[in-house]
Amino acid sequence: MKPKYPLAQHPLVAHDMDSILTYLQGQPGTTREMAHALRLTVNRVNGLLRQLDAQGWVQVDHYRTYRSGATVNVWAIREPEKTAEQPDSCGPG
Repeated sequence: MKPKYPLAQHPLVAHDMDSILTYLQGQPGTTREMAHALRLTVNRVNGLLRQLDAQGWVQVDHYRTYRSGATVNVWAIREPEKTAEQPDSCGPG
């Protein structure tokens, strides 16, 4: 079971993770787009996204290919997986 909040060792890491999750609630985005919007470095955002991915908070939603042929990940909030305890909303009820 995923914890209620992402795990972070340092308050600044927790703050930056929260900023990334807040950004992704609005729309999916690339590492570069998030870095620009949040005024963080690309390396910082990439590292935090890897941690959030490992903790089950985000996922690669799809890929974007540029004219140069470069392919980049487009990140999004990970949708919760349905379990037997979480019935469909269209079931009897």
